[in-house]
Amino acid sequence: MDIYHLFQRRGLTTSQRHFSSAFLNKADNYLCLRGRRGPSSDALIELFQTLVREGRLMLAARVAWAVLWLKPEVRR
Repeated sequence: MDIYHLFQRRGLTTSQRHFSSAFLNKADNYLCLRGRRGPSSDALIELFQTLVREGRLMLAARVAWAVLWLKPEVRR
């Protein structure tokens, strides 16, 4: 599952630049630099914690699922 596309389908973000800065608290070009690897496990864990604090528990659960099943080469 691609977290960025999940947020895009739900209308929460319109671009990778927006997703990188608004949700991952990273530089605007973060996802572009990561390429096909997607966000690191650290970035996804921070996203999970933010979503829980905001009470967006279903989205947090989807992010947690993605973190648990990350391939080893994507984790960092």
